[in-house]
Order: sequence, then C-alpha cells, then structure tokens
Amino acid sequence: MKPEGRKISRIVAVFLCGLVPAVAFQFFTDEPESRYIHVRNFRYGKDPSVIRCNRGDTLHLTFSSDDTGHSFFLQEFDIDAKVSPATNEVLVFKTSDPTEKPYLTDEVVFTAKHQGVLKYLVSKSQYRCHVWCGPMHAFEQGKLIIMPNTLLIFSLGSLAAIVLLWINGFFRKTVNDYGLQNDKTGMKDLLARSGFPGKVLISRWFQVSVTIFILVLIYIVLMTTLFGTKMSGRNLGILMMWAVWLFILVAALTPFGGRIWCAVCPLPFLGDWLQRRSFFYPRSGRTGEYNNKFYGLFLKWPEWLSNSWLKLVLFMLLATFSTTLVALPFASGIAILLLIILPSLMAMIWGLRAFCRYICPVTVFVGPFSGMSMIALRNKSQEVCDRCKPHFCQKGNVNGWACPYGLNVRDIKESNDCGLCLECLRSCSFNNVTIYRRPFGSEYQIRDISEAWLAIAVFVTSIIYSILYLGHWPAVRDYVNILDKKNWDLFGIYSLAVGLISLVIIPGIIFLLSYAGTRLAKIRVSPKEAFLNSIGSLMPLGLMLWIAFVIPMLFNNLTFILQSLSDPFGWGWDFFGTANMAWRQFLPQVVPWLQAILILAGLSVSLRNLGRSWSRYDIESWQKLTICLLQSLFLVGTGLLMLLFHTN
Repeated sequence: MKPEGRKISRIVAVFLCGLVPAVAFQFFTDEPESRYIHVRNFRYGKDPSVIRCNRGDTLHLTFSSDDTGHSFFLQEFDIDAKVSPATNEVLVFKTSDPTEKPYLTDEVVFTAKHQGVLKYLVSKSQYRCHVWCGPMHAFEQGKLIIMPNTLLIFSLGSLAAIVLLWINGFFRKTVNDYGLQNDKTGMKDLLARSGFPGKVLISRWFQVSVTIFILVLIYIVLMTTLFGTKMSGRNLGILMMWAVWLFILVAALTPFGGRIWCAVCPLPFLGDWLQRRSFFYPRSGRTGEYNNKFYGLFLKWPEWLSNSWLKLVLFMLLATFSTTLVALPFASGIAILLLIILPSLMAMIWGLRAFCRYICPVTVFVGPFSGMSMIALRNKSQEVCDRCKPHFCQKGNVNGWACPYGLNVRDIKESNDCGLCLECLRSCSFNNVTIYRRPFGSEYQIRDISEAWLAIAVFVTSIIYSILYLGHWPAVRDYVNILDKKNWDLFGIYSLAVGLISLVIIPGIIFLLSYAGTRLAKIRVSPKEAFLNSIGSLMPLGLMLWIAFVIPMLFNNLTFILQSLSDPFGWGWDFFGTANMAWRQFLPQVVPWLQAILILAGLSVSLRNLGRSWSRYDIESWQKLTICLLQSLFLVGTGLLMLLFHTN
C-alpha cells in the first residue's frame, strides 16, 4: 500500500476505535433524576468545582458568596446568575440576550441535556464568573460533566488504537515509518517556481515593513499596559499579547513556519540598526572575520555561555511569574520594555544577534518546536556547499549581511538555530539556498544536554500552564496568588515545585526509562546518548499540548478583544461601537473536542518519532521495540492524563 493510503487507513482505524465504544456507551445511561446542588462562590473559585450528572438530569442550583459579587455563567444553557453576598436570591440573565429582562429567584433549574445531535457529543461545559472580583478573576471557573462522557470514551478508544498501530509498525519496516531526519525525500522546494511571491518574500522591504507594523502594535501594547485599565480582562495590551499574539505564535506560526516569527520580530530591530546603520543595504567592509561593516564593540560571545542554559534560566523565571504578568498589565508592560532595551544594548557590545541566540525567552519556545514545522531552510546541494570557499552565507557580502545567528548553510541540519532572516538566500553566490516544505514533525534529534533540558522545560510548562489557567482547582491557584492574597510562602513552594518537576523529576524519569530500555534490549550506547534520543520525541506532543492550552485563551476572550479595541485604555471610549457588547465565548462546546484531537495527533507523531530516533542503529526489531516501549510509557501516560484533564 502507498504511504498516503496507509496514513488514511490508520486514521480511519483510529476513528472507528474511538467511535464504536462512544456509540456503545450511549445505551448505558442511568435514568434521569433531580439533583440539588449548592454552589459556593469565592475569590477565586467555586465549590463544587466539578458538577457531574447524567444526561437528562434536572439540576436545582442554589448560590451563595463568601466575599463579593460573583456570577454563575453557563453559556451552553443560556444562564448568567448574578450572585450577591447580601442575599440567597440571584438575578438570572440570558447569556444569548443580556438586554432581556432578568428574573429573581432563589433556585436556578435546568435540564442537563443539549439540544439535537449535540446532546450526544457535548459532555463537558465550563461555568465561569462574569463579575470582576479581583486581579485573578479570570481563573474563577468550574466544570459541568454530563454522562455518558462521549468525548472521553472516544478519546480513550482512539488512544488505544494509536498505541496498538504504533507497536504493530515495528514489525513492518518501511522507509516511511522510520526514515532519516535529514533525508530530503518528500520535501518540496517552495522557491523553485515561486516567481513574484518568492521575490516579495526575499525582499528586505517586505520584511522590514512587516516588522515596523509589528513595532506599531508593540507601541500600542506598551501604552495600554502602562497607562490603561488595571483590569487585565479589559486591557487591550494584555489581550493582544497573551491571547492574540500567543495564539498566533503557538497555533499558527510555529507549526507551519517554525521560527518564522524571528524573521519579523521587533525585539532585535533597533539593535540591528545600531550594529548595521542600515535596514536595506548591506555595508561592504571588514569587521573581524565578516565581510560587512559593523558598528559597536562587536565582541565575541563567551564560549562557555554558547549554549541554552541562560535561555532556560530566564524562561523558568518568566514562567514562574507568568500569572503576575497576565494579571498585572503594568508588569507585562515593563517586561516588554526590558525585552526591547536589552537586545539593543547587547547589540552595541556583542557581535551579531547575541540576545536572540543565547538569551531570548521566545526562542526557548520556537527553537525546540521549529523542528516540527512544515517549512525548513536548507541548501539545495550539499556538494555545492562543500566546494564553497568564501562562505558568504555565514560571512556576508555586498548582497547580504553575515548570518545574524552565526550559521553556515552547509552545516544546517536542524531548524532550531535558524531565525529565517533569509540573508543567506540573498548572499549565496551559487543560488544554493531555499525554503522547503516538508511533513510535520520531521526532526527528532536533540544535540546536547542544554537543549534537552530546555525541551523538557517547555514541555512541562505546557502542562503546568494548563493546570493553572484552565484547571478548576482553587487551592492550586492559591499557590500563585501573590497579588491580593500575598501568599508568598505558598508561592515559594510553587516555585520550588516547578523547578524540581521541570529540571529534576521529569528529566530523571526519562533518563531512567531510556537507560533501562537500552539495558533490557542489550544495546551498547551511553546513558547520555539514550537520554538524548528520547527527548526529541517529546516535541510533537508538547506542541499540541501548547496549542490545546492557547485555544481557550483566545476563544474565551474574543469578545473582550472586540470590547477593548473600541476602548483600548478603559477610559469609556467606544470607537467601533463594541465597547459594551455582551460577553460570549466562541464555540465553547467545540473546544474540548479540538483539545482531545490535538493531543491524540501529537501523541501519534511523538510515538512515530520515538521509533525513528533509533532507526540509524543496526538493531533487531525486538530490540527497538523494547527500548521504545519503556520510553513510550512517559509519552502515553502524559497523553492519557492530559486527555482526562481536558475531557473529564
């Protein structure tokens, strides 16, 4: 069977293995009954934080508040009950039309069943608070789970099929299943016949224009975060940065374009000008080993810091204080300002883009995940590169600047160092550099220990963020609340736990599994080599976990974004007539399905890459299976736990 047909047959098999049990469980439902539930509201959570019931149950909800005003916002059932601490009665509005006259009641009653075919598909809904009650208001939420949980059963059946098909693949040795990372088979040269689009892409004018446009947006973000409303959910800068930009970076740019954000990133923009004194025309001359004239001290970066450890430290620091940055607009504004000033100052001291290469926290994310992207910059012919003596792609010439990342196209085998600035396309005298389109998740090798720890930290952070921002546990959020509750003691415990989990516990688990696998398979490789072989397989699942995290961040805030565009500073303006529009979440019933499908897809590619990482070894199928089975325990276990989290 051809590779395309084999892929389709696998997808069909996985779908059927999920569909059959999901349909079967529809016939094992309990008779509907009445349930009486009291919902206690407080900063920042609800009790119960999870309501479980059967399809068709009649829910009788009563409410109370421990501190200030709250609400019980359940969009799928058209309920927005305003809760006051002064009374047990609630004022109930319709989420579909808040202008309709509300009614006062001491009990909200509704049937736990969606209309039409959705009642068989939608088993999880979020109830939230829609009354601002403090800086961490956005975390106040709970979950309504309606049994039978169709999505959970479908996900578990599909997960089992993915694992079984993967195991079966070890006994079908095909090039498609276990190909080599740097094999260009299946890659398509996107610039071979691109014509005008290719010229626009390579043009500095287009690249600089896009960067200037993003700089204007950064200016708006700075002004609104520093001088706008302190309510993060209505601050345009916070929403543009943590809802819009983060979604675009994680869900669109990185999986499709790798580090393409680096090509138009505004952070090194001023520093580049200070070094080059030009945006459009490379300056001829000599600066050290380079063929361009550069300004500033242009010192060489210390060799002992030429790794990923500094980036890891800064990333962990920002990740630990992420809730503060999201909840306090002013803190986000200061952080952005520092991230603009620092690379500009560094450009006057160290050569090329030292900040981007060794410090930038954004490259901590886009670097490891760039190997998953569907495009890659490579040479057309390795032989041409090997014969090249002047190395203009690295050293620069009158047509292009020296590579800001210090790379020679001859040596580029992975995408995590290349910022896709395209200077090498302009400077290569042999027209031997191009952009390829390739299958998703084509890279699966990690080069050194610092990269391995960086990849693990980014992977683990996706899980920590999901628990903090999307979870329903108020006690967990108390550990990061240093804003109004001043829980510095709990925050210290949280910081220590994040560091231990990311840098000690998870690396230790992966190391033990990889080491044990090689010993059982009787393969002579060093523990370090076995460990590095395992890390690359984290990336597909890790990227999908990140996308599953950012989807609700955007979908839940689309209305707030439209409101803030009309009133960017929260000063009562209404430019576009949307400042006072009613809040509605975007497709809340679809979000859990998207999250489950993403996790299943990421796990499938991660398992595939785990097998491929051992393809260069001349070993028997049973040895490869033994190694990978042990190492897959972590991947499958993580995928299973996150499926339970997002669906149940």
